[in-house]
Amino acid sequence: MTPQETAVTLNLIPGLGPVRIMRLMRTFASPELVLEAPAAMLAAVPGIGPELARCISSWKSIVNPHRELELAARAGVSVTTLFDGNYPESLRELPDAPVVLYSRGSWTPADSERSIAVVGSRMATHYGRLCAKTISHDLAEAGVTVISGLARGVDTEAHAGALDAGGRTIAVIGAGLNKLYPRENSGLARRIADGHGAVVSELPMDMPPSRTTFPMRNRIVSGWSRATLVVEAPAHSGALITARMAGEQGRDVFCVPGPVNRHSSDGCHALIRDGAILATSAADILQDMKWQAPEAGLPLFSPSPSPVPADTFPITREEEDVLYAIRQGFNTIDSLCSSLGLPAHAVTVHLARLQIAGRVTPDSGGYFSIS
Repeated sequence: MTPQETAVTLNLIPGLGPVRIMRLMRTFASPELVLEAPAAMLAAVPGIGPELARCISSWKSIVNPHRELELAARAGVSVTTLFDGNYPESLRELPDAPVVLYSRGSWTPADSERSIAVVGSRMATHYGRLCAKTISHDLAEAGVTVISGLARGVDTEAHAGALDAGGRTIAVIGAGLNKLYPRENSGLARRIADGHGAVVSELPMDMPPSRTTFPMRNRIVSGWSRATLVVEAPAHSGALITARMAGEQGRDVFCVPGPVNRHSSDGCHALIRDGAILATSAADILQDMKWQAPEAGLPLFSPSPSPVPADTFPITREEEDVLYAIRQGFNTIDSLCSSLGLPAHAVTVHLARLQIAGRVTPDSGGYFSIS
């Protein structure tokens, strides 16, 4: 068997998974030796056990790697394994790195070096969708690859924003590439694969999406990226799983604040309280990550591709109070806290929202003024 066939075989064995595969390869030195090992030796490896060991040792009666590779070839899908030179380096660092990546389109080394995951609610509001699209557009225009999951809502807008900027984007899906999900994003997937990035999965070609495949997908989205941006996530959003994984992988986590009187951004506000970096624009991220524009003279931040309607950012009563206080001379976070009787994190979120809405402007001395 070729190294590719061996990797695909291991990836097809039910119940094995990337962590156990990596443990087996450390024990037996190569994937070929794993498939040749007797069940008794396999069972002795921590986390394997007798039942899974029997499945591995009798793999020929369970899986068909040749059929899987034929399916991929007929669908125009490339198969890259952990042992290939063009495997993404940022994923290779992970202890649970996917052993196989199926892809339409292509990626480059720069997609690992200058990339950000953009994630958020599938049920995003107009505010969340606009933030995701605008920030992703500006990041892509500055040469950053946008990585997301092709889901409805924030993911869709992130990919679309990057494409509109003529930039690169990678979609990691929670199903096999023959079972693209959601189906309404098939046109978006074709645009991505057509010279603007790649649509990728670690799952076998015909595997449908399920509750377990999406959390697995999330670790690839965050692990491929150098940072993760969470845009509009409620308290129990799956995007918070991606943010947690990013932190565990040693990646920075950025969050876009939302209206404090709506639950649609409760998850983002909780992450900010726990130490995530507040971001109101692509410029915030580019500056914090120390990513310079790819060409000399290109600004780090470019305006939104279209004017933002004023009613896109409805001002809450609390934010009106912040504006009134600034007009009265309370123009620092500390003075606003004292004047309004609010904690610092709440004032910070109000100010960030007002900056996005174009109502206030900060300066280098920590003072805020009415725009």
